[in-house]
Amino acid sequence: MLQIKSALDSERLDLVERDLREVGFHVIENVITDEEADEAREVIWKLIEEDIANGHDHSYGDGKIRRVWAIVGKSPIFRYFIQHPTVVAVWKRMLGEDVIASTFTANIVGAGAPAGGWHIDYPYWAMQSPFPSGSLTGQTVWMLDDFTEENGATACIPESHKTLRRPELGEAEGLEMSIAVAPKGSIMFTNGAIWHQSRPNLTDIPRVGLLGMYNRSVIYPQEDMPRQLTDEELAGESDVLKQLLGRSIQFRDPDHGQNWHRTDSGFREI
Repeated sequence: MLQIKSALDSERLDLVERDLREVGFHVIENVITDEEADEAREVIWKLIEEDIANGHDHSYGDGKIRRVWAIVGKSPIFRYFIQHPTVVAVWKRMLGEDVIASTFTANIVGAGAPAGGWHIDYPYWAMQSPFPSGSLTGQTVWMLDDFTEENGATACIPESHKTLRRPELGEAEGLEMSIAVAPKGSIMFTNGAIWHQSRPNLTDIPRVGLLGMYNRSVIYPQEDMPRQLTDEELAGESDVLKQLLGRSIQFRDPDHGQNWHRTDSGFREI
């Protein structure tokens, strides 16, 4: 079972915030143990087998890059990861105390996979430039394998988030980039507006990671997070997880002036 470590001290949290605002990314090494990373990795491979058996082929990059969606409700280990205190501390600092999760998925860069292509994350790719200044969203990359220059580690263009726009086709090629080389069990935090890509996997072994996106609460999530767990499944979970899944957001009933919360099937009066 995953053992959650304590959150960051204020000095390290200050450093993470400064890097996310100024450079656009920050890596914290060895957040979880190798055994915990291996447990999550094993679950992911089982989920991939289930996806393929059910005809859900979420792959691209010549079929060598694969995504597993909506994993929060598929294993308890992902519920530990999504609300890890180190992660929550960073995104509460960057995105507000009422931060929510936008998506939580597994991403596998297979052997021989090409580069993923330079891009920005949701919701920025759905917005017109110039983007608003300040942070709307951020990405958490859990490294379940060692990330190396050879196996498709994530690369970023430093300070590109300050352009407040998406990269034009071919614009990022040739620019100075930083590659997130770090050991298994580490986390890379990125500003959602930074230009980034997965690098080619030049090895014969797949590279596995988890992608956790977090938004300000006013940004509509990319996945249907509130329905990833049923009301019954969520009943014994933490208030932090309920908040991250959007179950604490209040909606106004215009006819009665009452507040409502999301449930697994609709809305419920508070």
